[in-house]
Amino acid sequence: MKAYSVSGGRVVFDLGATSAELVSATPLAGWRMQVWKQPSWIRVTFTRDGREVSVFCTWHDHPPLVEIVDP
Repeated sequence: MKAYSVSGGRVVFDLGATSAELVSATPLAGWRMQVWKQPSWIRVTFTRDGREVSVFCTWHDHPPLVEIVDP
């Protein structure tokens, strides 16, 4: 398992060789959270006061890769 802490909260993924699973996603106080899941990706987005922070995990044709968008 691998944890990622971002401005809006914390996300934990179980990263396998060919796929990934969301273990937990916890927003910080005052932040809202949304989760989207598809067969080859997961997106967790934290929002507050017009700010958006996203954690993407993709594994289409490659091992799971995590990207954080925190402007």
